Order: sequence, then structure tokens, then C-alpha cells
Amino acid sequence: MTSIQGGAGDIADGTATLADRARLVVLSAPISQREFADRVGMDPTALSKALRGNRRLQDHEVAAIAQVGKVSQRYLRTGAGRPPATGGGQAVRRRADAVDADLRRAQILEATARLIARRGFHKVRVADIARACGTSTGTVHYHFPTKDHALRAALVFYADRFHARLEEEFRTADTTVEKLRRLIEVQLTTTEEDADEWSVWVQSWNEAILDPTLREGQKGVHVRWREIVLDLLRTCQREGMAQGADAGAMASRFTSMVDGMAIQVLAGTGDMDAARMRELLLDAFEPYITLRRG
Repeated sequence: MTSIQGGAGDIADGTATLADRARLVVLSAPISQREFADRVGMDPTALSKALRGNRRLQDHEVAAIAQVGKVSQRYLRTGAGRPPATGGGQAVRRRADAVDADLRRAQILEATARLIARRGFHKVRVADIARACGTSTGTVHYHFPTKDHALRAALVFYADRFHARLEEEFRTADTTVEKLRRLIEVQLTTTEEDADEWSVWVQSWNEAILDPTLREGQKGVHVRWREIVLDLLRTCQREGMAQGADAGAMASRFTSMVDGMAIQVLAGTGDMDAARMRELLLDAFEPYITLRRG
């Protein structure tokens, strides 16, 4: 990939890609990469992947990057047109160092989360993380001083990804009941990545039982998830459903069912699988709210 750290001139040789130009736009913006991600409506990790060329930018994301970065979509896609104002080569290089650090942290975080999910918290060594990222153990320790820090970060990483996926599903749901159906679908362990999310979630529970210092972070992730369920149920009540029902109790019952069944799916307990889990959750709010179609 052509270097873009020196400014717009370095990507004018015809070999630059959309990812190169997007990265230059981010480098040139007077805000952090995380804030840039927030402004364009992208998960920070997803933006990092896109800037590395490991994730394809969607059309609406290209449009948002162009708007926030004050360049044209034509420039991002083809390189034609006015490049971003860089403020000089040294300024861009300083920004590049900061963005490269963000990219490195995102890479380490992603590798850490995946290794913990698939090998187990206590079996993952810092050397394993460093090897997976092609970096040194010192660099890993710089971003995550202890394995507890790494577990907390992995939990937040998967929680953020879950909520980003849920938000995307909700965007195309036209009723509150449909949002509840989508919520159930997102909970199911149908892919390897779904299993990774649940693996870290369950491991964080186990560690929080043994280490009280981990409980606040684990509780925060749980409360954030339960609030989504509770908000949907209260919206249903405002729309005339579930009148007289205790929305808080229904939310607690639903989240407990999801957690318990997901653990059974992961552990291969009994006859529980994703399809069975879906069927049981569709009846979770009966007789107050009917989720089954027809």
C-alpha cells in the first residue's frame, strides 16, 4: 500500500486505493479517529479495519466520510478532485503517528478478544496476542497493562459490536414488535463470531464472580443490554400492548432466559440449539405480546 503519511502528494501516483484516501481524510481531520468514527456513524473498530483495507466501505459510509472530511465522494473513489487540507506534511505525520497508534490498539484488541473467546482467558498469554498481531509483548502491555485489562476491553469490544449490529437491525424494523423479533435473532449463536461474543460474555461472568474488581464493568454491559429490552417493552405498552404487565420483570425474565439458553448452546447441553432457542424466546412475552407471525 502506498504511504500517505507525507500528505496528498504521496497518494497521487495512481496506486492509492479508496482505503488510502479515506485514511488521509481521517489523518487530515482536526479530530481524533474515534471522534471521526462517531461523526460518520461507524464503530471505531470497523473504521480501523476499513482504513487498513481489511473491510469494504459501504456507500453510505463513503458518503459520510466525505461529508465529515470535507472532500467529495469522487475524490474518495477515484482520487480526482480536491484532496483534504492537510495543514502541511509534518502535521499529517504527527496525525499519522496518532492514527497508527489507534490502528495498532484496535488490531491488538481484536486479536485479544478473539483469542480469549476461542482459547479461554486463562490459556491466553501476552506472547500469544503479540504473535497474532505481529508485534512485541511490550507493545501489548503498553495498551493493556494486565490480562484483566484485556478481558475488560474484550468484553466492551464485543458489546459494542453487538449494539452496532442491533442498531443496524432496528433501523430497518418498522414496528416495535418487529424490533423485538430482531432482538431475538441477534442474540442467537448462529455464527462463529456470535459464539465468540457469548464466550467472552460468559467468561467475564465467571471472572467477576471470583474477582470483585471486574464486576462493575460486567454489570455496566448487562445494564446497557437490559435497558434496550426494557425500553422496547415500555414502548409496546405505550402502543397499547402488555397493559398492566410489569415491564421490568418481563425484561429481567427475558434477559435471564437468553443468558441461560445461550450457555446451553455453547456448552452443547441437552437439545438446546439456536433454532430451539429462537422458538422459546418467541413465546417469552406471552400472553402480553405476541411475536409469532400469523
